[in-house]
Amino acid sequence: MSRQQLHFFKTGSYPFPYKTRGSDTALTVSYHKGEPSLAFLTQTGHEADIVFLRLYRQNPEETGRFSSPKNYWRISGMAYDRAQNRLWATEGSGSPHENADSIIGIDADSGAHVDTIIVPFSDSHALAFNGQYFLRSDGSALEMIDRAGNILATLHVPIGSNCRGLSSAPWTYIASDTLSNKLVILSLFGQVVAECDAPPGEPGGIEAVAFDGIQDYTTLSQFPESSVDPAIPWSPDPWNFRHTVYLANQKDQTIYFGYFY
Repeated sequence: MSRQQLHFFKTGSYPFPYKTRGSDTALTVSYHKGEPSLAFLTQTGHEADIVFLRLYRQNPEETGRFSSPKNYWRISGMAYDRAQNRLWATEGSGSPHENADSIIGIDADSGAHVDTIIVPFSDSHALAFNGQYFLRSDGSALEMIDRAGNILATLHVPIGSNCRGLSSAPWTYIASDTLSNKLVILSLFGQVVAECDAPPGEPGGIEAVAFDGIQDYTTLSQFPESSVDPAIPWSPDPWNFRHTVYLANQKDQTIYFGYFY
């Protein structure tokens, strides 16, 4: 199967909720106290705030925040478990460290550290969760991990030398090949099914990716808070179906969102 070449249509952007000189940022779409939200964290060199922003707005609207768990100040990947309303997080710092053998669970409403899954030691830079399995990246290889912490498969996929962001999407994963400045769509078996060159923002800055699997975009207009009838087709026509993907660009400290076409 030949891979498709995609483009990214930007429908909005927000500045980072707080600035940093760090090198790791994490995003995931979740619920926070019943509100569909974008969970954001970027590294500050100490425990940093996880900030929740309302989805699909013209301007950023914060719905809440809490500090990352004590002594977990290298969080570089987040994913969401809707069944348990739980954020899963992994840490990376460019070298192995004391928490490199853990995926931690954080209550998405209170911020309480409620679970720890012990996994094989790795300096992890990105995390996705599809409801059954985790997908973890150490920057070059992808590992499929079950809820007990066992590695089920290691995927050596041609996504370049530095995968810094991951997100689960329907029957696929979205990965950021950050150094090559492109987004890659992978099948559940690690096959590259599509690529998107030149994502928005400063080149080589995409450190986190979050697919919105919560909102129903058949009921929403193409642009946030638009008065246009949602029945009017989006233009350009989205790839496969209406959707929104959030991208965090570390270099220009901006969250971009839009869709593939």
